[in-house]
Amino acid sequence: MREPIFERLLVVGLGLLGGSVALGAHERGLAREIRGVDPKAPEGCPFPLVGLEEGAAWADAVVLAVPVEQVEGVLKAMAPALGPETLLTDTVSVKEVVADAAHRLLTNPQNCVGAHPMAGGDQGGFENARPDLFEAAPCILTPAGTEPRQIVDRVEEFWQGLGTFTVRQTPAEHDRCAAKLSHASHVVAFAYAGGLPGEEILRLAGPGLRDFLRIARGDPALWVEILLRNRGHIAEEIARFQKGLDGLMKALGNGDREALEQTLRSAQTAVEKMER
Repeated sequence: MREPIFERLLVVGLGLLGGSVALGAHERGLAREIRGVDPKAPEGCPFPLVGLEEGAAWADAVVLAVPVEQVEGVLKAMAPALGPETLLTDTVSVKEVVADAAHRLLTNPQNCVGAHPMAGGDQGGFENARPDLFEAAPCILTPAGTEPRQIVDRVEEFWQGLGTFTVRQTPAEHDRCAAKLSHASHVVAFAYAGGLPGEEILRLAGPGLRDFLRIARGDPALWVEILLRNRGHIAEEIARFQKGLDGLMKALGNGDREALEQTLRSAQTAVEKMER
């Protein structure tokens, strides 16, 4: 049995990601004790539920697994109760806003190391959480540059302990990266799904369309906040996609077989690189 990384781990938000953090940390022995904060009191949760301030005062490590629009309010409520050595990390998919809130609201912002585990699913809630959700998933750590190396290393050890492989980026680098790898693709899927025909013809849809549109099942309220808070980088990616789409439309209109095949082969090569 490994020695725990943390003595007292508090997970704020026990949805799919937060619940999986808590379950994974418990199963892998990453914390000696685990408590949760969640106003919905998830059914079947095996961890004691506490209030936010009580949990902040108790913990030596906190994982924020809340929607991006709740981060500032949660940090503001927790800040007076946090110990001077309590470490914080999170699961939010937009990092500049988290780094900014931590810098403004926390007495010891150097104890906060942002993280974005690139894992999840279209079915949220604690009932869909599982301890192996992060196995072999990438996790981008986003230290702001003021954190002592030992703090970043310890947070990295925790995320690696959950099964991820980690990379480090600045918050700004992360938000550009997330726009390319996640946020823009959600915009495309939502846009295409919004123009689908009626229910009768959709009964004939095969797995290709269903696979393509799976991410459009994401919670619209959650995604509105993510998209708005990273809108500049996302707009750049959508413009790049639009340029490629315009090229395809031109080739189709001209019946240009060579241009079409070259574009499709380039796209195939890009996908193959991702799967290596």
